[in-house]
Amino acid sequence: MSDPLNLISSLSSLEVSQTRPGVSAKPDDKELEKACRDFESIFVNYLMQKMRETIPEDGLLDGGQAEKIYTGMLDTEVSKTISQQRGVGLAAMMYAQMSALEKNDCTK
Repeated sequence: MSDPLNLISSLSSLEVSQTRPGVSAKPDDKELEKACRDFESIFVNYLMQKMRETIPEDGLLDGGQAEKIYTGMLDTEVSKTISQQRGVGLAAMMYAQMSALEKNDCTK
């Protein structure tokens, strides 16, 4: 298996190549990258929800339903930010796997 940091740097280099004049990725590559980042965001959001469930509620500062709604919205935005920046490596690995599969399918 490849090193996740190398995969992340290759994913970042894809973003850099899209901004350079005369060098652009195929539209399918952009869509695949966005789908991978979106999936990573959903996964990180799920992890954050499960981690929050492990925190005991003591009732001292109970915010009720409003607190649950706010923390849910906060988790969603934090997970989007995490996936759009460096991420946890899931998007990079998925992108590498799927783009390799796509290249293999195109040669047949």
